[in-house]
Amino acid sequence: MQLPGIPPALALSLLLSVIYGALFHLWRGRTWGDLLASILVAMLGMVLGQVLGPYLGLGIGRIGQVYVLEGTIVAWVLMLAASLLRR
Repeated sequence: MQLPGIPPALALSLLLSVIYGALFHLWRGRTWGDLLASILVAMLGMVLGQVLGPYLGLGIGRIGQVYVLEGTIVAWVLMLAASLLRR
């Protein structure tokens, strides 16, 4: 069942971003602000991964229109970089 008005690709990207941000927070976070920052940075990483995905041409791990592998890699790299810059 599809939610009205939300494309499946966007829903999957948002879901993965929240999961990645929460997992990163469990690993490196301390405060609620860290959790919010991790989720926002993961969302930015997923967006950048979607932009870079077609140019990289890997297509591995692609689900529909979502470049999961590229988005995952960029999200985790950005979360780690943001965490290291904040400390």
